[in-house]
Amino acid sequence: MSASSPGQPSGVCGEGRMELSEYPHRLGRMYPGLMDAIMTMRFEREWLSDEFVAESKRQAENETAKKHHYVPQMYLRRWAVNKLVQPVQVDTGDVHPPQPPKDVAHEKNFYSLPATDSTMDTPLKWIEKHLSRIEDTCAHRLDSLEKWGAGVVSDDALKKDLAVFLGMQITRTVSNRERTLVLVNGPDAAKREFLKQSGLGPEAIEESMSKRQDDPKHEALDLMIKDVQNVTALGLHLREWAVYRTDAPLVTCDDPVIFLAGPPNTRDRAGVAGNSAVALYPLNPYQVLVMLKPGLHHRGPYRLDHTETDSINTEVVAAATKTTFERPGDEIAVKIEVPPWPERQELDDETVARLSPQSALKELLTDAAPRTRWVDLHTAPPWPVPRWYGN
Repeated sequence: MSASSPGQPSGVCGEGRMELSEYPHRLGRMYPGLMDAIMTMRFEREWLSDEFVAESKRQAENETAKKHHYVPQMYLRRWAVNKLVQPVQVDTGDVHPPQPPKDVAHEKNFYSLPATDSTMDTPLKWIEKHLSRIEDTCAHRLDSLEKWGAGVVSDDALKKDLAVFLGMQITRTVSNRERTLVLVNGPDAAKREFLKQSGLGPEAIEESMSKRQDDPKHEALDLMIKDVQNVTALGLHLREWAVYRTDAPLVTCDDPVIFLAGPPNTRDRAGVAGNSAVALYPLNPYQVLVMLKPGLHHRGPYRLDHTETDSINTEVVAAATKTTFERPGDEIAVKIEVPPWPERQELDDETVARLSPQSALKELLTDAAPRTRWVDLHTAPPWPVPRWYGN
């Protein structure tokens, strides 16, 4: 955990340099007192509607599957050869035998938890069912995007559907769950300070604090859906999308929507959904979706040469929480070396007791922020594909 620098402005959080304004939507999910303002940003799509959620819950009543995938099988099959994909462990360099997509990128009961209104250990598996219902349709949407070939994506309905799908992909990963639980389990002093800085009075603060979920995992799952409804899908949809072809094969990973902060930021600045210049999503071994933030515009060519493709593969490997996936025989990820992830440490009671509420909030937001492997600027590569940033 990083210490706050003396004299640091109140909106900046430790060495991670995360602005307070970047995370109100994340903490705001936990406090009903902020929801009126947040709901004005709600992204309207059938898959995010209360009715669609209710149907997912109904269909999941008799669900028994325990293997929950945080990267869809239908997506990983795009890298399959003879129905097998090649997993590589980034930090160890271990190359696993090729495996079917159903056997990778999953965790037991990742979307399950005991019901909060019952003493029985009845799993709440509706999120797994909800995601599978979306994936069935989105497989065809990804097919349509691949058929686009190359160039700016002008089909707005396609963008809206895939903004929801990609938003779900961002929020469903292991790394996002870890960051969300840091917020959920954070010290009450920091959360009260956040609500105070958000403009709530003492009574409203206490009311919001009292309405949180009892089970941290339950709260994290609830936030997963609300993040997509109110922030992530809209932010993705507003970007300018284009499909690029590559002159060499691409890899993907267990966190496949990748944010690049971009210049003038240095490489030790982690990408975040709202402010990053570029969002990348490999579509298949020879196409990548590139989403530029408002104000930036795509300029051809819509083909990445070998050097540019290598730079994208480096970003994918560096973004992996643990594992990359590629076609058997490509042998790409094992040849790319990236630094290990910096350690993440949650605030403990002893540390909080020594901090002011303002400092505790800074530390909480820093610990919950996305990280980057490129903490050493001497070893960090330049930002890939300079024409994406208006250069």
